[in-house]
Amino acid sequence: MKFKKQCVTGKRNKIVPEIKDFEHFVKKMATSDSLLSRQQLTKLTQMSQVTLRPLQLRLNGKLPNRPLNLSLIVYKNDVRLRRLHVILPTGEVTDIYQFLNQLNALLIEDISEDGSYDNIMMKSEPSVQVATADKLDRANQTLKQRIKKLTETKIQLASRYEGAQVKVKQQANQLATSDKQNQELQLKIGQLKQTIKDYQFKFAKQKEEMGIIREQIRIKQTKQKRKKLMQQSQVSEHVCPKLDDTQLKKEITDLHNQIAKAQQELQAYKKQRTDSLQVSRSEKIRQLTSELNLNCIEDYHPLLRLVHKYNELVAEDLALWQQIQGRFVKADNRWQFIDQNSQSYELSELSLNGILLDELTTNYYYSARQRSDTGHIMLIRRLTKQVTNGQIANHKNEMSGPVRLVNKQVLIISWWGETVKNAAKKLSYFGIDVVWLDPSDISNDKIMHEMNKTQYVFELIVMRGAHHETVTAAHRLRRSGRQVKVANNPGASAMFDYVSGALGLTNG
Repeated sequence: MKFKKQCVTGKRNKIVPEIKDFEHFVKKMATSDSLLSRQQLTKLTQMSQVTLRPLQLRLNGKLPNRPLNLSLIVYKNDVRLRRLHVILPTGEVTDIYQFLNQLNALLIEDISEDGSYDNIMMKSEPSVQVATADKLDRANQTLKQRIKKLTETKIQLASRYEGAQVKVKQQANQLATSDKQNQELQLKIGQLKQTIKDYQFKFAKQKEEMGIIREQIRIKQTKQKRKKLMQQSQVSEHVCPKLDDTQLKKEITDLHNQIAKAQQELQAYKKQRTDSLQVSRSEKIRQLTSELNLNCIEDYHPLLRLVHKYNELVAEDLALWQQIQGRFVKADNRWQFIDQNSQSYELSELSLNGILLDELTTNYYYSARQRSDTGHIMLIRRLTKQVTNGQIANHKNEMSGPVRLVNKQVLIISWWGETVKNAAKKLSYFGIDVVWLDPSDISNDKIMHEMNKTQYVFELIVMRGAHHETVTAAHRLRRSGRQVKVANNPGASAMFDYVSGALGLTNG
């Protein structure tokens, strides 16, 4: 919006500061060539209310007879003159700079209310009146021109439509011709393919015949050579010529190569046959565990990555080590570690974990870690809890034989065979027979049939690896009154606690 470069007249030191600030804001917004937008007009009105509000009391003193409310002033664009006008509360319209000049003059007392009332309430500039007849004539001329342009455009579009129809017909004819040619070419391609197949069959037949002819020629040449050699040997039977063993060496080399090749094929066949044998995953794990000992324990280090991958898949930590406590017993200069379940362990350098044999004592308990897969222990430290004489005597009785002959059977369903074996070893001191079923090797129907037998006084089902139907059947048996326990992933000590707690062994 391009306004006239106007400003508030008078000496600069006699211009009211609020009017000066508002004038600066108006000039900053009115720098473009287009009219102010609705948002800009709203912003200008808000700025006027904030900036000119302090002048209201002074203005009321200057205009006591007919007050002017500055907060009701509205601003609008004059489209014809491209100026910014002010709409006063009384309805008058005037230019913004002229309004600010009169308002400044009134506030600095250059003019009074009686002498300048009409000046502050100025009327808008007279607008140019345009005759109605002229407007109608111009509108009619404009419509005639638009009708003429539309008629010409219609004629051009009709001509282009006819041309497009002709092109479409031509393209349709071309497509029909191309389709016919394509069908003929496909027929020729089919014939050529059949011809190629015939020639291939003839070539294969001729190749086979040539192979037979070559074999016959080779046999004939071999017979001729043998006959010739026999004739030469008969002629020179008294002559001992030097034998040429080059051919013989070559044949021996070829035989060695054939033997080596046959051995390689035999090894590959054996390997393929071995790989084809179906071995269960649990059996592979059992074989791997049985080969673990102190001499090859370093080779098993990569299994930690397997445990980490397993924990990521099942979203649960698999504890390879479990915390145990126990005491030492020395017999025949040999130290043995006895845990809280009366299980004894032999000591090695790796089990001592840096603790010297001279520092061991039978008077205090020790804490240790036990691997759930191999049963291997590793000492941690000595505890402050002392061992009494009664506990040591009790250990001797435990090691001599079972505590009491319970003669009961317990069923454990789990795929962790080593853990079950460790628990069964501890329970054997109480005369308890443990029957273990591996869900990865035994069908689910057989497991369900074994669970329903009444010979088991207690059944323990490990959810990790067990089928959903097995767990459901276990809960059904538990509700019917049978002693059944469903656990997530217990270790050997936890299995021993479950069985001993269910049979009341810990209280006897």
